[in-house]
Amino acid sequence: MNPGHRRPYDAVVFDLDGTLWDAAAASAYGWNLALEKMGVASRVAVEDIRSVSGMPFTRCVEVLLPELHPASAELLEALDRSERLGISKMAGVLYEGVADGLPRLAEVYGLFVVSNCPGWYLEEFLRVSGFEIYLSGYNCHGMSGKDKPEMLIDLRRRFSLVRPVYIGDTQADGRAAARAGMDFGLAGYGFGAIDGPRLSFDSFGELVGYFLEASRG
Repeated sequence: MNPGHRRPYDAVVFDLDGTLWDAAAASAYGWNLALEKMGVASRVAVEDIRSVSGMPFTRCVEVLLPELHPASAELLEALDRSERLGISKMAGVLYEGVADGLPRLAEVYGLFVVSNCPGWYLEEFLRVSGFEIYLSGYNCHGMSGKDKPEMLIDLRRRFSLVRPVYIGDTQADGRAAARAGMDFGLAGYGFGAIDGPRLSFDSFGELVGYFLEASRG
């Protein structure tokens, strides 16, 4: 861990994929099922899905299936529908320490989730994990139509957050936090990587320990 200067926070805001859970295998299964049914030869791998974590759905399709760009409405609907099937069938896997650690953090901090995922995806995560009772709020691109910096700014304003920190796993997450005037913490165990983040964690358990200790000031 690279903790930098400890400072009190009034809220911890989490990204979803690569930060709280990994559902790449379920998403890849769904995408490939749709492509097969449509008679398309293209396929995606689990690592392909991880590589576009944090992007809005249509951008993910554009990056991973450039040979099918521009994607038809039929293709987008088929991919979305089959991904839902994959997630409902296989779900995602919570990172080690999340199931026990999130409730402990909720005793001290306001907890939030902000993601670029579709609305149904975030709802499925909340259903599977049961974490909604620990969250003070959440938002995603599919629900709001806004990009991540806008969602973070809205979150600060709506809940009158003074010193929130955003936890994510990609360079884009770090930029979004900066644009929203938030500190950023890197989920180093996730999908992405950032050179020299001031605050980084090698596991969710390490993250929990850091913020619980910081709360004691």
